[in-house]
Amino acid sequence: MKRNHTGFTLIELLAVVMIIAMLTSVALPQYRKSVQRAESMEALVNLRTIFDAAKRYRSANSEAPMKLNGLDVSFFDADTPEASSFNIGNYHYAFSDWGVSACRISGSGSYANTYCLDMYYTYRLGDTKYKDLLICASKSQKYSWLCDSLKTDELPDGTAVIGTELD
Repeated sequence: MKRNHTGFTLIELLAVVMIIAMLTSVALPQYRKSVQRAESMEALVNLRTIFDAAKRYRSANSEAPMKLNGLDVSFFDADTPEASSFNIGNYHYAFSDWGVSACRISGSGSYANTYCLDMYYTYRLGDTKYKDLLICASKSQKYSWLCDSLKTDELPDGTAVIGTELD
């Protein structure tokens, strides 16, 4: 009497699960890094859009804007556009007289140990004056790779710099 066995053995299933686990352990960190990079690029595009609108406002009104309302751009997901600082997605944006900044918000709602993208109208470092300068400053090792991937130059403390030199 011959028996036909169909299906998989426990060893075969275990081997498949182990292979999937190994692939996941390699792919997941790269996936997270890609997601973080995509989010930072979105924040950089938003920051640049806000910064360009702020420069136009500053040129027309002889003063820096202090809120999103009044600029010639709008973001449907900005939580408080009438305030001097607001959130869009996982980033906290703030206006100041020197420019605009965007800081990554951590899961706890803080941006103390993340990174910030700061755009300056003008910035002087030693004898060099920059126009439309972007500085990426990371407050933790977790995000330092991200600032390193954006930089075209760096400050003496290692802070990433992207900007146009005037002098």
